[in-house]
Amino acid sequence: MRISFDIDDTLICGPSTPTEQYVPWWARWRYTERLRSGTRELMNELTQRGCQIWIYTSSDRPAHYLKSWFRSMGIPVEGVINQTRHEQKVGLRGPSKYPPAFQIDLHIDDSLGVAMEGMDHQFAVLVISPED
Repeated sequence: MRISFDIDDTLICGPSTPTEQYVPWWARWRYTERLRSGTRELMNELTQRGCQIWIYTSSDRPAHYLKSWFRSMGIPVEGVINQTRHEQKVGLRGPSKYPPAFQIDLHIDDSLGVAMEGMDHQFAVLVISPED
């Protein structure tokens, strides 16, 4: 199973959400953002169960930056879809995210709008909030 995660407000949340710093001290100058508490354990467990972890973000963070950031924390990320890659594949008129275009089985996001797009375009979305 291929599972994608949104970044902003899903894996990286505001100051009121518990976070953990997994990045080695010597790389923190480059990777300053902190992940939501429990992210590494969840992703590693999913990987052990045979799932592929992908990142699907509406930001234009470079794919190589995101892959190396997750790698620095010991999280294997198989692929990254940023806004540029999304627009190249889906176009400007499609939904804000469209996981089926990348053979993604489940997308995890904080946006109710993405969940509505999932219903409209027949793809699975699990909505989580910073409080979850």
